Amino acid sequence: MAEEAGAVMDWESAEREWMGAVVLVGLTYVDPAGQLVRREQLHGQIVAVSPETGIELDLSGKRTGERYWLPPQLNAFQKAPPGDYRLTETGELVRDPDLLSNWTVQAPSDA
Repeated sequence: MAEEAGAVMDWESAEREWMGAVVLVGLTYVDPAGQLVRREQLHGQIVAVSPETGIELDLSGKRTGERYWLPPQLNAFQKAPPGDYRLTETGELVRDPDLLSNWTVQAPSDA
């Protein structure tokens, strides 16, 4: 599904190859100083790929029916090694996802 390591994915290829792909997403939330606040994991199927609006997911598992958008950063996705992935918070099992994506979300400073 994803390009091989070292290859650059373009938007046209991402749209062609990633539509319908299952992605496992890790989100790490930190405060303005970079200290861990919480972690979250979610998974779903890619339903839209756009350089303007980002990557749209139709979530699965406990969040079935929700939509989630990730920023338009193709380099934040990598091919997932085959296997079983258990979500820490919910205990859900995701078997053989196509892609992995990890993000750090930093709260703005009040200054």
